[in-house]
Amino acid sequence: MLGQQLNPGANDVLTATLLTAAITALTILIHYEALRLVHWWHDYRWGGLRTKVVLGVFLLFAAHSIEIWLFAGGIYLAKNHLSLGDLEGAFDGSWRDYLYISVVTYASVGYGDIRPTGFVRTICGFEALTGIMMMAWSASYTVFRLQNFWMVYRDDDEV
Repeated sequence: MLGQQLNPGANDVLTATLLTAAITALTILIHYEALRLVHWWHDYRWGGLRTKVVLGVFLLFAAHSIEIWLFAGGIYLAKNHLSLGDLEGAFDGSWRDYLYISVVTYASVGYGDIRPTGFVRTICGFEALTGIMMMAWSASYTVFRLQNFWMVYRDDDEV
């Protein structure tokens, strides 16, 4: 009670932090499982290299899409149910706008036509950091796996 009197936004900070941590943890878990599945698929004996690469990249793209939707849901929850902030600018409250702000934030494009306020900014800031990390993880894993394939198949025309 005394903490609330001294700092009335303390609960909002804690709520935003816990929500962001939960979404980020789920994102990392989803990404780990997607990479594990891609790794299993690449080691599986069925299919050629091109098929494995295309399906692997598609699976990673699907994982990124799920992660973006997860953050969009978190922003929706933070804005509409937890009253942690708002979205201003060209925002009409549709699911498309929640998805849009999540995509441009996750990919760190940041057009600026929709601007988060309050503690929704915290969630969006960590979404950008998480998105960069997940994209780097995907890219580094893909390069790592392709290096192995290129070493094995470099002289093979049947790739």
